[in-house]
Amino acid sequence: MIPHRIQCEALTVNTESRICPGMAKTEQGEVYVIDGRTPGTRGICCQAFAAMSAFRAALMVTDKLASENQGHLDVICPHGAVTFRLTRMS
Repeated sequence: MIPHRIQCEALTVNTESRICPGMAKTEQGEVYVIDGRTPGTRGICCQAFAAMSAFRAALMVTDKLASENQGHLDVICPHGAVTFRLTRMS
């Protein structure tokens, strides 16, 4: 089985500026595609990526999880500022 690619979007950032106060400065609306490698250029906050890693892997390879959750999962970063939406891509 070839794993599905996952789109990761910074769905909400719960600050007035809509920018995460952490060192990655994640902005609301940022979108990444996660495949066999992590995104380049600006990239995902390393702590948020670690927190979503198990969910991302499950969504990539488990059909039941995707179908039960309309193809996506929402994961809140460890700091509680950013909600990321992980969406299975076809």
